[in-house]
Amino acid sequence: MRYDSALLIALVPVALTTYYCIGHLDIAVAEFVSRYLYASMGWRQVTSSIPDTLFILIVCVTSGSYSLFRYRASHYGIDAPAVMYKMLAAASPASYIIKSFLKYAFGRINTREWLHTPQAYGFHWFSGAEHHSGFPSGHMLVVTAMVAVVWRFHPRYRPACLVLLSVLALAMIATNYHFVSDVIAGVYVGLVVEACTCRVVGRKYRFLPMVNG
Repeated sequence: MRYDSALLIALVPVALTTYYCIGHLDIAVAEFVSRYLYASMGWRQVTSSIPDTLFILIVCVTSGSYSLFRYRASHYGIDAPAVMYKMLAAASPASYIIKSFLKYAFGRINTREWLHTPQAYGFHWFSGAEHHSGFPSGHMLVVTAMVAVVWRFHPRYRPACLVLLSVLALAMIATNYHFVSDVIAGVYVGLVVEACTCRVVGRKYRFLPMVNG
């Protein structure tokens, strides 16, 4: 409950920070990345050829986690690791579906397209256009939701979780895949998805303290 309350309280500062970035920071950071990092032809070539494997990741994590849940439950009963696998199997596709809907709803132009058409900066609500898919960052949302599950069940891995999310956030910005505000929103929504998943899955396994913690 304390965690859920903290997420709810954080909504206001996160929203204000995101709003500030949209109005004052996003363009400046994107222009800095374009001007200095992309001045290197090597960096330009490497980042332009990175494939989008998010859907493949979702399929692998969902199927793998559910298989591990079934194996763990059948051999050891419903223990904390089994519930963690079930949460991963649920949070992964849920986060993917939610990010897809939010991208469609907000219709924000992505950073790379904005560099070619700066006059189109902003949100184009429910436009459905291919390049209006920047907000929130889908990679940050999905990976945050999955990492938050590991964070909940394995406190000793929390430093590694922070490093992973920090590296991913910097990568999204440094490759001009996303504006800063896209990344911030993605992280927050990912945490909310994980918390909701825990509530739904945890109803059935209330005897596990880590699920309710």
